[in-house]
Amino acid sequence: MKFLACLLVSGFFAVAAPAAAAADFPAKPVSIVVPFAAGGTTDLITRLLGSEMSKVLGQTVITVNKAGGSGIIGAIEVANAKNDGHVLGMLPVGPLTTQPNLQRLQYGPESFDYVCLVYSNPQILIVRNDSQFKTAADLIEHAKKNPGKLNYGSTGVGSVPHLAMVALTKEAGIDLFHVPYKGESDELAAILGGHITMFVGHPTFLTSNPTALRGLALLAKTRLKEYPNLPTLAEQGGPALSFDVWGGLVVPKGTPAPVIAMLENACRIGTATDEFRKRLYALNTPVSYADSKSFSAFVTAEFERNGRLLRGSGIGKE
Repeated sequence: MKFLACLLVSGFFAVAAPAAAAADFPAKPVSIVVPFAAGGTTDLITRLLGSEMSKVLGQTVITVNKAGGSGIIGAIEVANAKNDGHVLGMLPVGPLTTQPNLQRLQYGPESFDYVCLVYSNPQILIVRNDSQFKTAADLIEHAKKNPGKLNYGSTGVGSVPHLAMVALTKEAGIDLFHVPYKGESDELAAILGGHITMFVGHPTFLTSNPTALRGLALLAKTRLKEYPNLPTLAEQGGPALSFDVWGGLVVPKGTPAPVIAMLENACRIGTATDEFRKRLYALNTPVSYADSKSFSAFVTAEFERNGRLLRGSGIGKE
């Protein structure tokens, strides 16, 4: 009887502990770690969302920048934080799904619980405005007849633009030469200078350089309402590719489910406000909210796909 009583008591506390954690949450200001320096898109989005979430949570939400290692330093900070919900991370596609596929790290996608997807920015195949290629179909046909003669730039090995081009060459059966750059400014200078034929980038490239650059194809399932005349790659007879630069909120693994639910609710409300959506629209970044369960499944699928692409290119870890 004593043994049974102990089991009942321990079971009660196992159930009561998460409920108590949720009842006390948040007990202090909440921090959202951004794995990049202040001033970038991810940082700005996080600060905007934090302001909206604080109204729901009734506590200050602070943005903490932990830059370094292509987002790895910040991701480790979140993975190792106390799992009580007071430390979150705004982690993009790179730290979550490509870096763990490129090298052995102190964390992986399994190191986190998932709160919500916040934004997702479809990528575009871009050429110079005076390019001989008027459509993606033109480019693919030329590449098939001239293997290895065309090149493309990217913001680095394993970046979303690079993975998108790896997928394009594989699915379309073409051979293109890859030229990696340190960042977007170098890549932009390269295409404007005629050193590369094409690159994959976000819509801001087009809005910021309307007379110099032209979009050939959207790498998404459907057209963007902001670019109704820009067809998808599949619409032009190419492979049905979908590549986005996205980011969402995560917490350390083992965070109590009731706490995650409270954060998820604050994220859902925050991303739906007119102010948040208006500010993201100004950043040319579509809001793309997804709940905890959907975001977790999405990250798993992205991690597996990106791993296959990297390994297929001979640059992913075995």
